[in-house]
Amino acid sequence: MTNLRTEKENKRRAEIKKIEEKKNAAIKELTDKHEKKYNEIKNYYTEITNTNIDIIKQLKDDLNSNKKEEAKKNKLKYEA
Repeated sequence: MTNLRTEKENKRRAEIKKIEEKKNAAIKELTDKHEKKYNEIKNYYTEITNTNIDIIKQLKDDLNSNKKEEAKKNKLKYEA
């Protein structure tokens, strides 16, 4: 009777171990997949942010150039 009980207990432990290993593998796979997707999204938005910052800098430079040019034209207009 004890042999049967220990045999069943060992079998149950082996099945539990197999199920836990399968669960851990699935968790690891999902974690890796989500991490990859997260990095792709993060890179996408970082790229957009950097592009927008570059555009803003360019527009500021253009605005400053236009203001200087307008100031020169107004100066020439008053001199004339």
